[in-house]
Amino acid sequence: MRTSKLKRLSVVGCLALSACASGPQTPVDYVKVTERFTGTLPCQDCRGVDTDLILKRDPITGAPAGFYLHEIRIDAPGGERVNTAWGKWALHRDVNDFQRQLYALQPEVGQTRIFQPVDGTALEPLDAQGDPLRDSEGEPARLERVTPDLTLANSTADD
Repeated sequence: MRTSKLKRLSVVGCLALSACASGPQTPVDYVKVTERFTGTLPCQDCRGVDTDLILKRDPITGAPAGFYLHEIRIDAPGGERVNTAWGKWALHRDVNDFQRQLYALQPEVGQTRIFQPVDGTALEPLDAQGDPLRDSEGEPARLERVTPDLTLANSTADD
């Protein structure tokens, strides 16, 4: 009889421990510390501006932390010109449309640039009036989010 009580007690103890171990699961939101966007933006006196934009966020809060912008003007008069800028960026709301979120990039040298996020996959640069810049076909110009390729370059299906 003592053995059956001991067995019951050990079963109850195991159940209690497993109930504690499988407590409520809470979802975790991971912060994208670095986001990269690339594309060719329109240019008035060249074929376009190859653009590479890296946005950085605070790893704990997700707040904007800084940016790096690299631009190459394609076939510009006098040859291709390279421009590099870095600085701080911030999230803002459009005063005319509070639902519209804007990214304001303030380089250490130069003028503020405004971008509008699109579908979580791209950024559209805006002109001084807040309208999207247009490409040669009249479509809004975009910088597309770059997703890193995490596959191994030398791996094959035969491995």
